Amino acid sequence: MTELTATLFASVARASAGTDLIVGAGLQPAAASVAEWRDVPYASVAFCPCVIPGSAAPPPIVRTQTLPHWVNNLLWQLGGPVVDFGFRGTINRGRATLGLEPIDRPLAHLAGRRTIVAADPDLGPLGEDAPPLAVATDPWILEEPADLEPRVAAFLDLDPAPVFIGFGSMVAPRVPELAAQAIDAARAVGRGVIIAGGWAELDRHVTASSDVLTIDALPHDLVFPRVAAVVHHGGAGTTTAAARAGAPQVVLPHILDQYYWAHRVEQLGLGPRGLPVDLVTADILADRIDAAVSDAGVRQRAAAFGLTIAGRNGAVDGAALLEELVATGAPSA
Repeated sequence: MTELTATLFASVARASAGTDLIVGAGLQPAAASVAEWRDVPYASVAFCPCVIPGSAAPPPIVRTQTLPHWVNNLLWQLGGPVVDFGFRGTINRGRATLGLEPIDRPLAHLAGRRTIVAADPDLGPLGEDAPPLAVATDPWILEEPADLEPRVAAFLDLDPAPVFIGFGSMVAPRVPELAAQAIDAARAVGRGVIIAGGWAELDRHVTASSDVLTIDALPHDLVFPRVAAVVHHGGAGTTTAAARAGAPQVVLPHILDQYYWAHRVEQLGLGPRGLPVDLVTADILADRIDAAVSDAGVRQRAAAFGLTIAGRNGAVDGAALLEELVATGAPSA
């Protein structure tokens, strides 16, 4: 973390010359301080409501998502000072390189004067007791033209429909074993499988065949509506894309907010209970996939949910909120 923070303070300071606004998302410890140094407005963006303190969900480092609301609140109250203590020295060293005074509460500083939660209100609603600085928009969807490779289009025509398996930006442990288990699980339920490489490079450990297609990346909006189920890590973007497509989901969470999304998929009846990736075996994964593709109720709920949320895109609203910060230097009430 110390090394990353030092790098980010240098790179964000360098890249932000001449900007009117700085927006931080994810693990971005430098952006708020650089905005202060540049004397420009700052906002933070979150893609999961579970990063906003409140009773609806515990802090993202907590895997269990079924705790009482009062326990969630308590965890936020106890955890905040601990995280502040852990981050304070590292961030203040970065601030010193810019000639800025040290701060005592890094988390509040990183949240900024406005936190935009870009998540579907039905899939990941913002808690009713979220702090006033948090405002929700629909998810930000990048709409751009794309085509399917002929081999992908042909594979999607398989009967029965294949299963998609991909872990996005996760660098999964025991990758060769996990790839083999995924294929064995899909075959056990009589389905072909599309393996997306991602950062874990699952495709490097797979031999393509008549029922196995490997590919580095593909347009989710064209593929997910045509697969029997989407097996994924539970990232905000993939969960949202699968939900918009009306596809049943099998979530194998790795870290942080992925446990929240796995819980939401189960709560909404869009797929079976999530399975932590470190517990995956071919037999257990086969059972999860079978539950997703064979249960008519899951398929119907996923399809109906997709129809409900597919047209939502909060990109314009998000841009308007950011433009307001540029124009006024402060968020609206």
